[in-house]
Amino acid sequence: MSRRALEIGAIGVTLALLATFAHLLSQANGMVLANGQPVFGDFIAFWSGGRAALEGHVADVHTRALIEQYHQQAAPGVQFTAPWNSPPTFLLIASALAVLPYPAAALTFLALGAALYAAAARAILPDTRAMIFALTVPAAVYHIGSVQTGLVIAGVSGLAFVMLDKRPLAAGALVGMLAIKPHLALLWPLMLALSGRWRAFAAAAASTLCFVALAGFVFGFDAYPRFLENLGATQNLVSSQLITTPAYASLYASLLQLGAPQTIALGIHGAAALIALFIAARVFRYRDRAVAGAALCAATLIVLPYSFFYDFTLLAIGAALLGAPRTNLERAAMIAAWGAGLSLPLSYALPLPYCAAAAWLVLLAASVRAGNGALRHAPALQP
Repeated sequence: MSRRALEIGAIGVTLALLATFAHLLSQANGMVLANGQPVFGDFIAFWSGGRAALEGHVADVHTRALIEQYHQQAAPGVQFTAPWNSPPTFLLIASALAVLPYPAAALTFLALGAALYAAAARAILPDTRAMIFALTVPAAVYHIGSVQTGLVIAGVSGLAFVMLDKRPLAAGALVGMLAIKPHLALLWPLMLALSGRWRAFAAAAASTLCFVALAGFVFGFDAYPRFLENLGATQNLVSSQLITTPAYASLYASLLQLGAPQTIALGIHGAAALIALFIAARVFRYRDRAVAGAALCAATLIVLPYSFFYDFTLLAIGAALLGAPRTNLERAAMIAAWGAGLSLPLSYALPLPYCAAAAWLVLLAASVRAGNGALRHAPALQP
């Protein structure tokens, strides 16, 4: 397919998604959609957790009954529960947003995430036309309906990669901000260490510690044990498939959707995660910023058993870091990274591990690129 055909298809998909969102919104009663879910989707969990903390209920912020009370304040009549599953670091952000009424807070967070994501994409992509790729990524567009953290995580990660070699301290400070969703920052220390970027490593460690300490001082350090105790319930959302199954994006969750037993799904996912870590570690040692970034984004999403379709906005950043496709593999990786979020509607008709496959294509493309680069720069063999 030509670039123009891909662009027309991407714009068409985006317009269809926007039309769907507009239709759902037209049928809403106040802040409640016709299906009983809230306008702005998952953001109701962030606002409810933040408002509970503002009103002195930090100790009970993981309690379902309390969060449901604040859901009713945000969207009276809502028939939906989005529990607070995030760490105290994110509670700082949620509390600041919850000073605003629910709709204003959601739009503020959406605008912040969109600005970070657009800034990262513009800094990474080679030309203005390439922004069509970034702005039509379904996983990103979905944030209009479900105001989640994917845009923020992708934007912060992308900007950290842009600054990594020229401004390592600033890049490390940005990495520390990923503590709002620490599982999505899992591979950053490994990448920085294996590539010898110790200034960025130190800055990331210091930034993370300061962020964690600030949240501890504000909410009390006992908030962290409560968060850790709640992790079992959080993972149970996936293992017991308590949310609409196509929303999940990990290989583990996809295998459960296909009917695999827990032990088989975990075993296959674990094996895939170990292989992905091995490949990513080899790419990290090559030290190329863009290729390492692509490998990090892809491997992170392969390793995690707990991930959702909106998290794959990060994969688009990974594909963008590779630049214009040079091979058929890179072209396939770019298209798959763009369309990973379409797993949400596609899985209803044909449940397959779309997101995991897309992440693997990007990781393999980064690995091949790193291998080719290493060969080109290797010293000639002496006769």
